[in-house]
Amino acid sequence: MTYSINGVKTYADVATDPDTGKVISVDFALHSTNRAVLEAVALAKNLMVTKQETQKSILSPATYDQDTGELITAEVSEIVVLAEWLEAVRGANFFDVAVVLVPAVLDADGEVITPPVLDPGYNCNLRIGEPLVSNKDENGVFLWELLLLEWTYLGAEGTVNGKVPGVVVSGVSLVDLSKVEAPQMGWA
Repeated sequence: MTYSINGVKTYADVATDPDTGKVISVDFALHSTNRAVLEAVALAKNLMVTKQETQKSILSPATYDQDTGELITAEVSEIVVLAEWLEAVRGANFFDVAVVLVPAVLDADGEVITPPVLDPGYNCNLRIGEPLVSNKDENGVFLWELLLLEWTYLGAEGTVNGKVPGVVVSGVSLVDLSKVEAPQMGWA
């Protein structure tokens, strides 16, 4: 799963329309120590946004002159955040993936003798599709290409779980899925 941008090898799988050659989706495999680290990077890269549910809370109501109806003091209120969450932007689709480091040991009847050892980190696949895949910067360069080039040039070479090559930026590895024994694509 590699893709070249002007001769620079990056870790992504790019799907194109067979008739037009237009890019329709770009797939990445990502790994971090935990979900919060990946979400922080996704926020910084404009792949996620913070959403809030709010409610107006009146601290003191407005008062009016009983005879004239004129406002004496204005209402004092504040906006209270009831809930806050992260949400992928339109066109960015994250799919959690469980990574098995050591397979389960089964007996002859298929019963688990030793459970599998799972990667304790956070792993996901990211698919960038429409409308995000078509977004360009002011110079006409696709934003997903800039993201891949930034990861490639600024990232530190490393390995995930001591096995799979990746490029690490801010604690998140862009993983070379072509080196994974049994990749889990997880695309919906």
